[in-house]
Amino acid sequence: MAIQFPISVLKTLWNRAEDGRWAISDVKGLELSSASGTDDRYFILSGNVQLMTDTPNCSIEDAMTTFGPSDFLMQQSVVPVVAWLEGQRTIRCIGTASVISCTGYLLTAAHVVMDPLEGGYGAVRYGQQVELHDGLNFGVLIPFWTPTNRTTLHRGFRFFPFESIWNWGEWKQSPLLHEEDRWEHLTDVAVCKIPELPGGRAYQPLNMSLNPFSPGEDAYALGYAEMPDIKLDPRSGDIEDKNFKLKLHVSVGNIIRTFPQNHIQMEVPTPGPCFDFDARIPGKMSGAPIFGARGAVIRGIVSRSFSNEYHAYGSMLGPAMELELGESQDKNRSLRSLIAHGDEGMTIAVGVGL
Repeated sequence: MAIQFPISVLKTLWNRAEDGRWAISDVKGLELSSASGTDDRYFILSGNVQLMTDTPNCSIEDAMTTFGPSDFLMQQSVVPVVAWLEGQRTIRCIGTASVISCTGYLLTAAHVVMDPLEGGYGAVRYGQQVELHDGLNFGVLIPFWTPTNRTTLHRGFRFFPFESIWNWGEWKQSPLLHEEDRWEHLTDVAVCKIPELPGGRAYQPLNMSLNPFSPGEDAYALGYAEMPDIKLDPRSGDIEDKNFKLKLHVSVGNIIRTFPQNHIQMEVPTPGPCFDFDARIPGKMSGAPIFGARGAVIRGIVSRSFSNEYHAYGSMLGPAMELELGESQDKNRSLRSLIAHGDEGMTIAVGVGL
């Protein structure tokens, strides 16, 4: 099925209401366009300066995240996952995550959060648990406007560490003596939590859907494809390249097949309920949100792909909504329960086709 251009993503603008509860103050469709202006299926996101709202009802810090080019506005919600050890001069760029709550819950791929262990640089296994090294900085980067003088602004970047990570599966013992046990994922969806913003400010979450993709449906993935590692200045600890920019890539395709029983039937290598689609998904886009309903909602996250081919797999979001978020007195705590009963500023879009 031909992709219908132009394409856009539905963005909501959140802040705290006077009664202290999270509320949506504005909704806007952000057009996803390339610098060349052509209807490419894979491109770097560009765009003109836009305002999320004409009547900002928030603090100056929040207001500074409501205007800018389309890429800056989307980078408030689609963020790169990074890691580095204290004293190292290079920040590893691992994958992509998406913000799903005002309080800092994120979605990414389970294999992305296992990278410090599997890469042997920032974590060790103790029994059934994985423990991160004390000196490991592991989290996401979010851009913000910072003044350079009285009249101009440029983008800076704040690092937000993961406070908690939820990743579902179990250790499988290898029959070979020289091979270590391997982690078998129940799904390639992981949930992470970063610290809340000070002053009751809101992260800007994307809309989620419980409904699966349908074959033939358009699917848009946004992520940090082939993002290079970032050099640090050894004296200041700041990013060495003063012209460093985050480049958010857009990849568009159609859903080919769905595998809702893959956790039982294991039809394809992607763990858990999943789907495939004909989009180009290079490295570092693992964990990226995959939008359905013409960009209105997240239906899945990028799991795996084939280099330089227009074929990739995504993990379904809906089934992961029911998985338990541990480390809580509430044993029934899950994404679904947080949405239904919590005060996290999370949205599930409900309606025909969503």
